[in-house]
Amino acid sequence: GLEEEHRRRAPYVAYLVRCRQGLLSLQAQLEMQLRRTQRDRDVCQTHLATLCVRHFLDPREHHLQTFSRSFQGLTVGDEKAQLVEKFLQFLFRGMEVDPTWQMASDLQMSLAQHTIERAIMSQIYVHALYPNGDGDVLRDQVLHQHIQKLSRLVTVDHRDLRIPRAYHAECPWPSAQAHLGALAAHKSPRDKVACVAACCSALMSLLSLAGGVPAADDLIPVLVYVLIQANPPHLLSTVQFVNTFHQERFEGEAAYWWTQFCSAVEFIKTMDY
Repeated sequence: GLEEEHRRRAPYVAYLVRCRQGLLSLQAQLEMQLRRTQRDRDVCQTHLATLCVRHFLDPREHHLQTFSRSFQGLTVGDEKAQLVEKFLQFLFRGMEVDPTWQMASDLQMSLAQHTIERAIMSQIYVHALYPNGDGDVLRDQVLHQHIQKLSRLVTVDHRDLRIPRAYHAECPWPSAQAHLGALAAHKSPRDKVACVAACCSALMSLLSLAGGVPAADDLIPVLVYVLIQANPPHLLSTVQFVNTFHQERFEGEAAYWWTQFCSAVEFIKTMDY
């Protein structure tokens, strides 16, 4: 009968189960190895781009010094942004005729351009971040102290935030805080925007674990809470820096996340103790 048939087929079923488990294990190992290989490839490509960019920029040191002096001589933000863009385009045009880049792929060229942008912004970073000198530093310190006080008082169920209780389980969202903690380490506006985008994407993924797709109204209060807990340094100057030097380069999802981030900063400025 059926029972006898089941007993007769049981060894084969067990064999199929073992095979499936083995294949799933092998698939997981291969996927992990693929991720490692992709990371190694990305590291190698980044390192190669850095070396090639250094080789490209070394003969142009005079142009870099002239650019830096010209930048420091300007006072208007728009003029500074235009000078940076003009100089970057000058370098990018130079790349197009430089023998080093003749066989480069579009991906390699894009990576190299980002690397050049980092190098240029590093040259002028302090002057670009603090265009008004000590005034900007003091302004950032005031906000930093304000957020420090808030961090001792604001909890996940604070009345001003109204974070839905369904999201409380993931609090304090340390992975999102880590992305904001890296803001100060980057000197190009593109990389700072990428940190904010990574933070917001991480938050959206974590909030979605509570069920459903979170809306912007759900994100903002959580982002405010994460910002208060992370309290990244020179926050106002960072916002001004990105808005000045990246305004024309915003696109897609990153632009949306940056807008949400700026809204969160503005909200924090109005919070009382």
